[in-house]
Amino acid sequence: MDLQAQKAIIIEQFKQVNDINLINAIKNLLDYALKKEQGEADIPEAHRKLVTERLEKARKNPELLLDWEEAKETLNP
Repeated sequence: MDLQAQKAIIIEQFKQVNDINLINAIKNLLDYALKKEQGEADIPEAHRKLVTERLEKARKNPELLLDWEEAKETLNP
């Protein structure tokens, strides 16, 4: 079955849905897919700020960083 036929079937099924939670979930999936196709990152500002702060701390205090191989050994003894 080709992509257009699959879309048509899904659209017909969607027309029969009355559950608002399911409709909202599908809408969220479609919104996410559109953003992904457009290359937009959906990263909250608070997360960006946290990463920026941690990178700055690492630049100022490189002695606090661990070597990956050493850190891995402490995780998997």
